[in-house]
Amino acid sequence: MNKDLTCHQVSALINFYIEGKLNPRLREYIDLHIAKCPACKKKIEELKKILAKYNYSAQNNSQPKETSSLTAEARNKLSAYIDNELNSNENIKIKKMAISNPTARKELETMYKFKKIIHTAYEKTKNDSKFDYSKNVISKLQDTGEYTTTYFYKLAAVFVVLISAIIVGFIYLYF
Repeated sequence: MNKDLTCHQVSALINFYIEGKLNPRLREYIDLHIAKCPACKKKIEELKKILAKYNYSAQNNSQPKETSSLTAEARNKLSAYIDNELNSNENIKIKKMAISNPTARKELETMYKFKKIIHTAYEKTKNDSKFDYSKNVISKLQDTGEYTTTYFYKLAAVFVVLISAIIVGFIYLYF
């Protein structure tokens, strides 16, 4: 395997890297990439901070535990606010809460960062899959076209030979 990983490859493996689920060699390759690439290093550090905030435990696969003083209902409202799922009155309440409550403001900022990271990764993956998909379709169409053309010529040649044999047979029988 090539020791120089691309940013795309690191992004695809980032969850496994953070959770410690990679084999030592692959982990070493990612460490080498992170040493050279500040963008990937920053992305990994931000994800680690977000996961640390929620006391994520990769060893026992437990769910994130709530550590802030916000209630689950308030956290759900913040999440709904970020996803534009609230009506205008609830939006105003969330804005007031974020202004007056530093914990809510930090929570909201963290959710925005996390959403941005997820959205960026999704868009990159979506764009990569579109490119690969269209490339695969075009190559299949080109291959299919050559196969169809070759098959057509072979079929036409067989047809001509059969017609010729039938005509020669009729000529031989009647003359």
